[in-house]
Amino acid sequence: MLSKVITICQQKGGTGKTTLAVHLALAFLKLHNLKIAIIDTDPQGSLGKWFVVRSEKKVSNKNLTFKTASLWGAQYESKTLKKDHDIVIIDTPPKIESDARPSIEAADLVLIPMTPSHVDFWATEAIIDIAKKANKKIFVQINRANQRSKLVTKTHEYINSINVKSTDTIIGHRQIYASSMGEGKTAIEKQKKSSAVEEIKKLSEQILSELK
Repeated sequence: MLSKVITICQQKGGTGKTTLAVHLALAFLKLHNLKIAIIDTDPQGSLGKWFVVRSEKKVSNKNLTFKTASLWGAQYESKTLKKDHDIVIIDTPPKIESDARPSIEAADLVLIPMTPSHVDFWATEAIIDIAKKANKKIFVQINRANQRSKLVTKTHEYINSINVKSTDTIIGHRQIYASSMGEGKTAIEKQKKSSAVEEIKKLSEQILSELK
């Protein structure tokens, strides 16, 4: 049992936190045979709605646990869940600032999704500061990206300038990520081979390597 916690957070909305959380969870489960728990701390409840659709459509939830909690409650909930799960993923709401501290303190790895946008650069600094002060491992994930865009290069330059690590995988802005979630599934459950599946597979492998 790995017993690790990943907190996915970003102040700015629209960076794909929930989609990333769900796809990583199912990659760990389906591709690496791990037991996974996901905690939804966002009052909007998108992760919970995905899980409800999944359950209604009778998609298998074997080795997948879903919980809701406040940002403060996530610290206790994750500590309990990691006793019998390999990985616990905490999905957080936007605009959390200092409220993020308990969920970040609970993490073994803080994963910060960022779209290639200067607005995202500015929004990321507060979360990175909290994670650094908590002495946590940090990965910035370039997400929902057009890989041919010059802004991707600018994003790498920004990440290097603030002295944090980025993952080796860029997650593209692909329709399958959103459409599969609408069915209570993920890209890796809808497609056997695709760019999306390969992206999520590589990302899950790198994160596991970092956690072990």
